[in-house]
Amino acid sequence: MQLYHTTDADGISELNPTAEKMRQLLDSLDARGAAEAEHPDVSLVHDDSGWSLCVYPSGVVTFENLDEADDIPRFMSGITRNQALAMWLELSRGRIQQVNSRPWLRDEA
Repeated sequence: MQLYHTTDADGISELNPTAEKMRQLLDSLDARGAAEAEHPDVSLVHDDSGWSLCVYPSGVVTFENLDEADDIPRFMSGITRNQALAMWLELSRGRIQQVNSRPWLRDEA
């Protein structure tokens, strides 16, 4: 069984949430004031591998390995909530290569 967890904008984590719970968490990004929150993103972490997908109200998604300090985070913009959910489901199932094969950008400045 794959272990993963989500974290909401208030820092509350849930272990192995259902797809419906993931959808609700992503929908919370559209709540009034979500973009102005201190931590406006919601995230899913695949615990076994350390890979994380953070989703922001603006449609920016970051993908990084929290266990690799030298790893430069990847990002994409213009991601819909449905696309974000699809990526979260892939990551929750341990399909790291599938998530990584998307057209990520890196800010290496």
